[in-house]
Amino acid sequence: MRKGISLFFGYDVGAENLPKLIKKSGFDCVITSADKKFDEQNGTIRQQVRRIKRCGLQLSSLHMRYDPKELHYFWEEGKMGEILKKRLISDVKIAKKYGFTCVVVHLAGEWSEIGKQRLLDVLKVCRKLNVPLAIENTSKQKIFLDVFENIDDEYLRFCYDSGHNNAFDRDFDYLEKFGDKLITLHLHSNDGTWDAHTLNDFGNIDWQKLGRKLAKYKDNLFSLDYELLMKYGSDKFSAEECLIKAKKQADELEKIIENASA
Repeated sequence: MRKGISLFFGYDVGAENLPKLIKKSGFDCVITSADKKFDEQNGTIRQQVRRIKRCGLQLSSLHMRYDPKELHYFWEEGKMGEILKKRLISDVKIAKKYGFTCVVVHLAGEWSEIGKQRLLDVLKVCRKLNVPLAIENTSKQKIFLDVFENIDDEYLRFCYDSGHNNAFDRDFDYLEKFGDKLITLHLHSNDGTWDAHTLNDFGNIDWQKLGRKLAKYKDNLFSLDYELLMKYGSDKFSAEECLIKAKKQADELEKIIENASA
């Protein structure tokens, strides 16, 4: 299986060096964002893609651009909700332009018919451009569940975030309920008390158990993607050491998945 990691994984080593280090560590692909607030950290999306491909890496998922404080407007009457819809459609178009596998989306707010129509409008564009929209499990479980309960569309898919599941609702089995819609992953660990986006060394996720679950849906996945931000533990290892450890984790998870599939 391919293994991927977030372009920025928690170390300020210079935007031009990120893909080089990722390639050197043995990863195959990258997940990233086109959000301009990260331009200094990552480079513009055009620069990112050029550097990523120059290093021989592939593109996996593209994260939507967003401000957490604004997300609720998507479900409310008014101009701001329409702006968020247009921004999300723009992300779908960016994903199509550069060749990302899907767009990962965060949701917040309360379900409404106007929000439903906005999401359906986005999905029409997804269908036209053949770019799936992957809803990520976050701390906002209710709106996640409401969307999948009320919208049935082949382009509405699921991004499983292991760290979020462990920190926010560890007793809820997203993969059992939504595994058939799985298309991409955000793999990272924590101790269950906060969203640390860190290595397995500092977390308590049962990767044997999770790997066996993922084995059922491995054919849905482009790659095993790690979304490391190293909110905890970056002082323990260098950037290079962190990537080596992350790649080892990915290789070990692949073995668990393959053994469970045998």
